[in-house]
Amino acid sequence: MLHASTAVVRFSLPLLAVLALSAWPRAADETAGEPQLSAAQARVVEEQIAGLKSAEGRQLASKWSNAKKVAEVMCQPLALETLRARVPGTDRVFLGTEDQDTLTLSSNRLLSGRGELRLGNDWREFLFDCHLDPDTGKATAFRVTFDEL
Repeated sequence: MLHASTAVVRFSLPLLAVLALSAWPRAADETAGEPQLSAAQARVVEEQIAGLKSAEGRQLASKWSNAKKVAEVMCQPLALETLRARVPGTDRVFLGTEDQDTLTLSSNRLLSGRGELRLGNDWREFLFDCHLDPDTGKATAFRVTFDEL
């Protein structure tokens, strides 16, 4: 599993995402070759990154791939809501892993990948599709599959 510690520390959700996934290996220009975000999506991402409290967190998040930005800013909140409804007791959700190939931004309308949810002390892996509205910069649907990976 990816998560060695289950100690409870309270952070704001965007800061938690930055800290939890800071090992994501990306260079500043890694968005080249990826689908571009719409103006609304780029604005939403920029606002969330600007809202991070630490300069280090802002710098790190600004270097993420578009897939990672979409996962953390647009899809993660809907993923948590969806998974809490489907799997009661879910308290944490991570989209993507240290492996950069676990997230695929097919277009500014679809992010697919692999994630994990925490249920008590256990982690459960899943595959997902996160549908996006490029006009609003929001996730519109989160579909999850729990088939054995």
